[in-house]
Amino acid sequence: MIYREFVRKNYDMVRDLKPNKRFAALSLLYKKEKIKEHAKHHSEDHMKNMKNFMDGGDTFNQAHLKALNMD
Repeated sequence: MIYREFVRKNYDMVRDLKPNKRFAALSLLYKKEKIKEHAKHHSEDHMKNMKNFMDGGDTFNQAHLKALNMD
């Protein structure tokens, strides 16, 4: 799902928040949904490695490529 579509679909959940909090909440929700969809196609080890890379500051795509190279 494209981020813009995600925002339109989930805006009611964060409408009452201040603008900067609203953006942060939508970004976090989008990331969680993207990871959930991604997990359907990859192993638990791959997802664990991605999480570790993302916690270290890598983007979703960077973490994905690094995790693929570890498999």
